[in-house]
Amino acid sequence: MKIEKKELPKSHKPYIDKYFLRTNEILMKEGLNPVISMKVFCRGEGPLPVTGLDDAVEILTTYSDLEQTGGEVWVTTKQEFSHNESLMIIKGLAQSFVELETMYLGVLSSAISEAVGIEPPEPKQVSDKMKRLKDIYMDIPIIYFGARHYHWSLDKEIAGAALKGGAAQTSTDIGSSTIGQKGVGTTPHVLTIILASIYGKENATLKTAELFDKHMPLEIPRVTLVDTFNRELTDSLAVARYFGIRKNALRVDTCGENVGEGGAPYNGWETQDPGFKTGTGVTIVLVTNVKNMLIQNGYGDNTEIFLSSGFGNEAKAKEFVKANNEYKETTGYSLFSGVGIGEISTARFCTADLFEVNGKPLAKTGREINPGDIDYSAMKRVV
Repeated sequence: MKIEKKELPKSHKPYIDKYFLRTNEILMKEGLNPVISMKVFCRGEGPLPVTGLDDAVEILTTYSDLEQTGGEVWVTTKQEFSHNESLMIIKGLAQSFVELETMYLGVLSSAISEAVGIEPPEPKQVSDKMKRLKDIYMDIPIIYFGARHYHWSLDKEIAGAALKGGAAQTSTDIGSSTIGQKGVGTTPHVLTIILASIYGKENATLKTAELFDKHMPLEIPRVTLVDTFNRELTDSLAVARYFGIRKNALRVDTCGENVGEGGAPYNGWETQDPGFKTGTGVTIVLVTNVKNMLIQNGYGDNTEIFLSSGFGNEAKAKEFVKANNEYKETTGYSLFSGVGIGEISTARFCTADLFEVNGKPLAKTGREINPGDIDYSAMKRVV
């Protein structure tokens, strides 16, 4: 599939993951607008060519008021970069640019992938991949979360192919427009980190659930991300208690840098065991202990678990479905009730991590960045 140069759309909103749009809505309604700093980088061994920055900056200058409100955008001056090196640093009022992450990451990922000979997936590749996953997950719903991995102009076609292959929904309005619906989403890390700057890490996930519940229409499912500060058990219980008998779900997305609270380290040379039971990230032991805790505290019927991070891996999918079936047989409960899948093809995936709020270091646990370690001498300010 080829990416054709197109004018930016009049509105960015249809191309944005729903959770970023809702984050900004919550920030606006709560009157919260701190200065935040984001590091944009790319995963994968280098050296890789630096490309796509002009398109990413154009998105920021077109749809944000960073220039008018004293924000800053820095880009690397290097021609090549390695894993996790800063490609961009964005600083400014949260409400100015928190909505734009899906689009600027998508153009960067696409440009870098294309520069190393990786073309965007053809629709048939996407639908075939999703069909294989659907055959594994069976009646467990799959939400397509991959908008940020590809150029915004391809999202409708790629998401449509994912839906054709068996996904139940997508995370963007343009993606779900092919089935006449709006995009869906959970709460994201960025909102919880911003709230931690006010309420503390120990209260931020619960406060995220409360504010989402306060400001979002009742028909929107309450799905709270619980891994931001590596308190998967503690924060899951707090959120379940808040919702009580009301239906809600917890999203477990533990990053590969962490052994989740309730998980267990793997005693081999890799970070995760081949059966995905132990180790870093989202593991069977971790999810089992979260679900056991919910049941033991009386929330097993009303609080479900939604999983993301690596669930497009067919080997991982098979192991988790097997664990789910065994768990049902012994407890009568599903271990998890849905998955989010973003990586549906080979590509170079860019990401953005919030690392500073109002001048103070603050980040997702396991992905902390010392602001003093950023080498601005190898960057130039373009906004």
